[in-house]
Amino acid sequence: MQDEAYPWTRLRAVVAAIAGGVHNHRFVQDGLDALCTTLGAASAWSTLQSKNEGHVHRSRSNAFAGVSPAEVAAHTTEILEKVESRGRSMAGRLPFAESGSFTSVPLWSHPATARRDARLVGAVYLDFVDGRGTQGSVIEFVECVGALLGAVVAQQALVESAREDLRKKQATYDPSRFIELDELLEPESMRSIREEVYAAIRSNASIVILGESGTGKTQLATAIATASNRTPIVRATLGFSDDLNTITSELFGHERGAFSGAISRRKGLVEYADGGTLILDEILNLPPHAQQLLLDFTQFGTYRPLGYQGREPRRARVRLISATNGNIKQAISDTRFRQDLYFRLATVPLTLPPLRERRADIPEIALHYLAKAEPRKQWRLSDDAQAMLVAPHLEWAGNIRELESVLERARNRACNADAETCTLESRHLDLKQSEARLMPKDANGGAESPEIGERWQQLAVHRAELDSLEREIIRAALHKCKGVVARTARELSLSRTSLISRMATLDIKNTRGSSEPAG
Repeated sequence: MQDEAYPWTRLRAVVAAIAGGVHNHRFVQDGLDALCTTLGAASAWSTLQSKNEGHVHRSRSNAFAGVSPAEVAAHTTEILEKVESRGRSMAGRLPFAESGSFTSVPLWSHPATARRDARLVGAVYLDFVDGRGTQGSVIEFVECVGALLGAVVAQQALVESAREDLRKKQATYDPSRFIELDELLEPESMRSIREEVYAAIRSNASIVILGESGTGKTQLATAIATASNRTPIVRATLGFSDDLNTITSELFGHERGAFSGAISRRKGLVEYADGGTLILDEILNLPPHAQQLLLDFTQFGTYRPLGYQGREPRRARVRLISATNGNIKQAISDTRFRQDLYFRLATVPLTLPPLRERRADIPEIALHYLAKAEPRKQWRLSDDAQAMLVAPHLEWAGNIRELESVLERARNRACNADAETCTLESRHLDLKQSEARLMPKDANGGAESPEIGERWQQLAVHRAELDSLEREIIRAALHKCKGVVARTARELSLSRTSLISRMATLDIKNTRGSSEPAG
């Protein structure tokens, strides 16, 4: 090493390489590369965690001509094992070359001299074409870098462990948060798939659920898994990457050292779901080169994590439920999705109808959601609110997901006005007014007029909206007149009996005064 009295420039370069590599999980590789460049080493190797579970990373190809890679690897492995077992630095001449030397230092989890609480997390090895590896200044430099690298390795292992715990919790579903299967299939509109679902529960058949976005595919998949006692329930969101290694790592996991930065073993979602159910969300997003991996798993129940070196593949017993809002037949026709994989996944194909085709179920679905959102209250929907929710002009493009958003906003408005209320009214829903005409168009009106039944439904919606507005005005007038009905009637230019009749029709309770005339 040149300029031994002032090594800070070179140290800064190595530290910068390690720090920069943290963000892309290449800090071990980048740190070894920087060591080679700074010290003029021919090659650099490392092993992490322990000699029994670690994996050797090579930073650079060997520079010794005529020496077999196996001979170099045997020497390197021997030195790394000795350094890890003894916990101290080593240096010496190379046994496989006329000239050459090596330096190897342990990696400690805490860069402290006492090392009372430190843990050995690996070792670093470098070889040189000359005798530089035995120089004291080189050994001290590598020990300094090793202290930093060991601490980063230990902390990164903790970060990965925490990340995996979070990943597992995010991917694993809690069935108690979802509606039960009997409730989902109770509406008449679900009769067409009810028998198929109940027949599939007792089998191991794979299921594909089709339907527009927001129709409740994940809800149904989770309910099926719960009803069949196939837990844990794990969800895999596909389409997050086109990289085969990334997809393999997500679904099937990777081994320690499978790639640069793979400090610890990672479980795949398939392993988390072993014995339970794996929900493959948006299956059409799986790129073609990854479909073969999934096909092999569906056929044999076996898989190989990234970097797995075992002779026999690993096995998992998993029930697959796939879902997509895309046109799967078109995707097969366009060769974007393998037909053989579809047949493996779609032993039981189910199609959920959009909300606009099951309007009569909307009030019941709404009450199920309200009961889940706030179990301590017995929520109900007023007549005008029910009429508004089933209005034919509402498209419900977001299906059940849109309905839940509407109900959440309505519940917030209702509770803001009265914290104890258990009733949602049309004024809380804030849905768009109907733009359709209630009366038929004349002969020159252009488009054909609506059917009589549809016009009657539209009239019911407008009547409900008017009732809600009238109810709001009467309540405001009662509040202004301190609950005195006679004064309120004069304020509204109504007779007292007419006001009392409308209050009874609209179910308005006068809690501030008497319904009898004053004086």
